[in-house]
Amino acid sequence: MYWQRQTRRRSLRESIKAVEADVHQANSLVAALPRDIAGDSVQMKLSFSPFAPFLLFLLEWIDCCCLDAVISCLGLFHILVYKVSLSSALTSYPEERKATLGEFYAVIYPMLKQLEGNLVGLMEDNLKRSQVSDAVENNTKSCADADRDDECGICMELDSKVVLPVCGHSMCISCFNDWSVRSRSCPFCRGSLKRVTSGDLWVLTGNSDVVDAITLAKENLRRFYLYIDKLPLVASEDNLLMSFARSVLARAGNMNSYIKPMINVSQEG
Repeated sequence: MYWQRQTRRRSLRESIKAVEADVHQANSLVAALPRDIAGDSVQMKLSFSPFAPFLLFLLEWIDCCCLDAVISCLGLFHILVYKVSLSSALTSYPEERKATLGEFYAVIYPMLKQLEGNLVGLMEDNLKRSQVSDAVENNTKSCADADRDDECGICMELDSKVVLPVCGHSMCISCFNDWSVRSRSCPFCRGSLKRVTSGDLWVLTGNSDVVDAITLAKENLRRFYLYIDKLPLVASEDNLLMSFARSVLARAGNMNSYIKPMINVSQEG
């Protein structure tokens, strides 16, 4: 029994060290990401409840079989999230936000791991911003050429095109439906379309139909900072003491307003 308790204690300590290692890695991933619009970054640290050491010792001493579940229900551990200004990495904002271990491992940590894979693309995109004017001019010309390529060869409309699997010629879906009903053959090479159905067609995708990895990474980064901003704020000890003092003074004022008339009545009597 003693050996089992020692093993349980070691496993709990190892679990805490593993969480701290994951938080440290998350901080490294955040530091490598582009900052938010205000130029701030995010840092995290593992925080313990003031009663955590006593409760953990008590649970280990009674050899609780559902230690992990009890820790999760009591909220003995949570992740403090705070923003770091651009001027100094040591200067943090006074307000801190709190995330549970479940939120950290279910949302924050997976999002950072996903953004890590797109980090190279984000950095390359920031590097290419200095050449925006040339890129826009070239892109305008290429878009004009692409628009001509996207035109249907029959009706000359800019619409999604489909490719015939028998010959490889392309046209819009409206022209395919109309031409297949009238002649059952390809309008370009007269290839037979008798055995070709709409489910056999290949759909051509244009540049506007595909979301590139950089755009997707930017959207994920925006959602990450938005999720951090929506985490609940941690009430500081000073604010708690001030609110407690105000409530005590308010109650004392109410008591004085109630006691003074009683004293005056007794003196008059």
